[in-house]
Amino acid sequence: MLDGDVIARGIPLGQLVGAVSYVDMIFFQTQSRYPTHAESVLMEAYLVSLCEHGVTSPSTHGARVAASVRAPFGASAISFIAAAMGAYHFGALELAMQELSTIMQSGADPRAYVEERLSRGERLWGFGHRFHKSPGASTMDARSLEQLQEATDPRVRRLLELADELGWNGPHVALVRRLGRLLYERKRVPINVDGVAAGLLLDMGFDARIAMLFVVLGRLPNIARLYAEEQEQPANRFVGLACREDPTFDRTVDRDLGGVAELHQRLS
Repeated sequence: MLDGDVIARGIPLGQLVGAVSYVDMIFFQTQSRYPTHAESVLMEAYLVSLCEHGVTSPSTHGARVAASVRAPFGASAISFIAAAMGAYHFGALELAMQELSTIMQSGADPRAYVEERLSRGERLWGFGHRFHKSPGASTMDARSLEQLQEATDPRVRRLLELADELGWNGPHVALVRRLGRLLYERKRVPINVDGVAAGLLLDMGFDARIAMLFVVLGRLPNIARLYAEEQEQPANRFVGLACREDPTFDRTVDRDLGGVAELHQRLS
């Protein structure tokens, strides 16, 4: 060891540079081990599946607006992370991991668990999507139902295909598929990417409390691209969403001068 060496879990960093992959280092830093071949392939595939999320997600909006007002890239990245943390966005990954762990540790019957949650009008984290929906089918055998509900989201479809190709037999992914089939039978609700990722990450031994790590790693290249693209657009171009110039904007009372005057009168 040389004076000034940087040490990573007892190993000089210089010995790791060029010798291990970035995915290897994720496992090494968080679990003090290197991934198996199957884990490495699936982790790489999962991170790639996160690298594009379209233009409609809240995390995309925040990052683009920050870039539009010419905030630095770091501010756009922070805007993305802040929006992504919400339970109804990428924050659902941590919740899905927690829920799967609870079911697995309790030994609860999956069918009984699903029925209980649905009877209370509660959702299961990791299932359902606002865009990726499959048509229902009144009479299908169990295997056909499983194939349909797993094929709804292209990311879910490919990740599970890859897991099957690699002979993945982790219990949490098996539980996700079982819950997914039950939910699809009852409500036509498919597995979403957070559900399959939760199963994979738990099978790999990751802690649910660091779930956002994977979201940030996967999405940041996408956010960097959006930031660069926005620099070629007119500055502050999203201001039209908050003024009369946008004909589709439904003004609230507090934006209407008459409404403000009326409100002040009532309060005085």
